[in-house]
Amino acid sequence: MRTCLLLRPTIYASAADASRGPHGQVHVRGVVDNTSRIERSLDECKDRWSTAYTVAQNKGLSAQKALRMASVAYKLAMPKMDTRPSIRAAIACIAQGIQLEVFDGRDGSQLLYAAQVALSTLTERKRKK
Repeated sequence: MRTCLLLRPTIYASAADASRGPHGQVHVRGVVDNTSRIERSLDECKDRWSTAYTVAQNKGLSAQKALRMASVAYKLAMPKMDTRPSIRAAIACIAQGIQLEVFDGRDGSQLLYAAQVALSTLTERKRKK
């Protein structure tokens, strides 16, 4: 078990019991989830990948098809690049995806470039205001 999980436990709650704080923390009846957005995004992408791969294997699909199904699930779980924290989380997910071979070199490069453009667009908007 990782040390950070011991220091900052993740709390999963239903939508009725939870609300989000100004920095994306989950508040559940007075308890605050201090897990960073990046960690939550990485965990979500990895969990979706693992679940899809397991489901595909249980259905009797070949290893190649199971990997393809898991890759699609991983890509669908990635955060949108609309705010600075979500862009940082997307960059972390892209890096993890490259490590897991979800993205090949070209796709990973293009996604990292897209994140760079999105980040510079946000910076330009902030300067103009």
